[in-house]
Amino acid sequence: MGDVHRLPRVDDTEREASAWLARMNADDVTVDDGTRLEVWLRAHPRNAKAYAELSATWQELLNVGPLVRAVNFGQVMNAAAVPPAPRRRWTTIAVAASVGALVVGVAWNLYKQKEESRFQTAIGEQAAVALPDGSSFDLNTNSRVQVDYSRRTRVIRLERGEAYFKVAHDTERPFWVHAGDYWVRAVGTAFNVYMRPTGVEVTVSEGTVNVVNATANESPPSDASITKSAAAVTAGEQADAHGRAEVIHELNSVQLSRLLAWRKSSLYFQDQPLGDVVNELMRYTTLQIDFDDDALRRLPVGGTFKTGPDGVEALLTMLHDGFGTTIRRDGEGHVHIEGPAK
Repeated sequence: MGDVHRLPRVDDTEREASAWLARMNADDVTVDDGTRLEVWLRAHPRNAKAYAELSATWQELLNVGPLVRAVNFGQVMNAAAVPPAPRRRWTTIAVAASVGALVVGVAWNLYKQKEESRFQTAIGEQAAVALPDGSSFDLNTNSRVQVDYSRRTRVIRLERGEAYFKVAHDTERPFWVHAGDYWVRAVGTAFNVYMRPTGVEVTVSEGTVNVVNATANESPPSDASITKSAAAVTAGEQADAHGRAEVIHELNSVQLSRLLAWRKSSLYFQDQPLGDVVNELMRYTTLQIDFDDDALRRLPVGGTFKTGPDGVEALLTMLHDGFGTTIRRDGEGHVHIEGPAK
């Protein structure tokens, strides 16, 4: 009797396809890996089919952006609290019976290899991320954070942009946000952190946070540092922190709503210089907008605009139709705003 050629089981094939997809997207993939993958693909038609289907689904997940990466984040972070068994770096973290479910595990595996626990948004994109302890954060346009959760600490490093944090109460494990030269400490509260070119802006909508200057500290400050040098910012207040100074402003309900309107994909302006309005809207588009008239830049304007390119176009239309300005585009992503003819 000749050799018996056993058909590969479906779940084994999908598991192997998942592992190969993770390996081929790893940072340390080699030419030898590619050669061995080709051998595996040719070994049986089912291998090639499973790998092709998984690759296509993975590409769709990539197109969705950070929202997909958030799907399995809570489960993985909870699992991280238990010391993992030794494993090869490129082994998939989850095995499921169906290709659809399996891809979620692959998605997180590839993401973890490339970005560790980092989440980011592109220009004009926003994302919401749920954390394993019941906390959450919203990321605004062109923003990036790194999450570091352990049994004792909850640390978020805002590397650029803006984020709104809603923190689950836990007195045994303070919630820290690091932005620029500052640490922001919370226990159970809600607040916004915006890394402006001129400094860090902290706006509190619920509870109280402590803002501490800690230029050289890579780790959260000690309780002694909090007691000595922290600025307490309560609900309805905003801290403008730059250098070693923190200036705290009181906000009324309208101002607070305006500052946090981006979470509803809107921007609200009231009697603000047109130049400031344009600078804020440019965060949500790749267009570069310039003024040829300084008086026009200082013109007070108001209105509500969508976050994203549509909001920018609405503003440009308003300036052309309502103020008689000339809008010139150079075809390379630059827009020049000229004042009305005199």
